[in-house]
Amino acid sequence: MAKNLSSRKYEGVRYKNLSDGDVAYYIRFTKDGKRYEKKVGTKFGGYSEKKAYNKKIEMEHSEKIDDKSIKFREVADRLLEIKKIHLRKKSFLTICGVRKHLEYLDDRYIDSINQKDINDMIISLKNKMANSSINRIISTLKAVLEFANTEYGIKAQKLSIQKLKTNDNRERFLSKEEILALKIALNSHYEHLLFVNLALCTGARLMSILDIRKKDIDLKNKTIKLRDFKNPSTYQGYLNDEVKELLLKKWDNLKDDDKVIQKSKRLITEKLQGILNHLFNQNSPENKQKVVIHSLRHTFASHLAIGNTPIQIIQKLLNHKDIHMTMRYSHLMPDSGKEWVDKIWN
Repeated sequence: MAKNLSSRKYEGVRYKNLSDGDVAYYIRFTKDGKRYEKKVGTKFGGYSEKKAYNKKIEMEHSEKIDDKSIKFREVADRLLEIKKIHLRKKSFLTICGVRKHLEYLDDRYIDSINQKDINDMIISLKNKMANSSINRIISTLKAVLEFANTEYGIKAQKLSIQKLKTNDNRERFLSKEEILALKIALNSHYEHLLFVNLALCTGARLMSILDIRKKDIDLKNKTIKLRDFKNPSTYQGYLNDEVKELLLKKWDNLKDDDKVIQKSKRLITEKLQGILNHLFNQNSPENKQKVVIHSLRHTFASHLAIGNTPIQIIQKLLNHKDIHMTMRYSHLMPDSGKEWVDKIWN
C-alpha cells in the first residue's frame, strides 16, 4: 500500500507516488470545525504541490464544500495512520490484513455506500472465509465509517451492518488415549515432542511457546513465564514432570536468552500438522472437527474443565481477558455442584 507523504514546502499538502509513475495530490484543512482530506488531482493531470496548495486555499474560503469528494480509501488509510501510533506492530499488521478485504469499497464515496454494497461484500466473503473472520472485517468497516464522522464530519447512510452468528464451541479436543498416540508418534522428534508437551501443560498459543527462553523457566518451582502476543501481556504457566524431564536433556547447552524450541515456526508446524492429519484428520470433513495445532490449547482447557477446575482458574491459565471466552468450556464440567456446597461448612 503506497504511503501518503507530506509536502516539505506547502502546509496541508500531501502526495502519493502511484505504481504507474503518476503522483496523486491530496489536501488537508479544517473548516467550520470539520476536518477534510481530499484528493485534488494528479501530476499527469496537470497538478503540482503548488497547485494543490492553491486549491486548498480556495476550498478553505469557499462557502460550501462537496463532502462526496472523500472516498472510503482516504478515510481508511487515515485511520490506519492513527492505529499505527497506538498499536503494537503485530496488532497493526493484523488490522492491515483485515483492511485489505475492504478494498472493494475503496473508490466509493463515504456517503454513497449503500446497503447493497454491504450485503454484496458479505456474500462475497462468505464464500471464502469463516463467520468469525468476516466479523473482524465488519468491525473494521464500522470503525472506518465512524471515523469518517468523527474526523471529517461525514455521515454514512443509515446501514444495517450486523455481525454473523458464530459457534465458539470447539467440538474437537484430544482424549487421553489420543494424546498418548500423538506422543508415541513424536517419540523420535524431540523438538516437536517438547512443543506438544509444553502446549498441553500450559495451554499457550503457538507463538508464545516458540518464544519461550531458558530464562523464563524456573525448573525448581516448575513455573514458566509466558508472553501472550494476542493480548499483549505476560502471565505464568506451570510445568509437569514430563516437560521438566524433556527440558533437562538440553538444559546445560542453553544460554539464558536461548529459545527452548530451536526449530523455526515453519519446521514445527509443517511436521506437526502432518502428523496430526495422519492420526486424526483422515475422516474429518468439517473444519471444527479437524485437529490442528491450536487444538492443543483447547485440549488443555477442556481437560481442566472435565476435571472440575473452577472457570476462573481456567480463565487465568489461558490468560483470557474476558471470562465469556472461557465459558465455552463450561459445558464440559460435571453437572453437580454438591461437592462445592458441602465444602462451605465442612
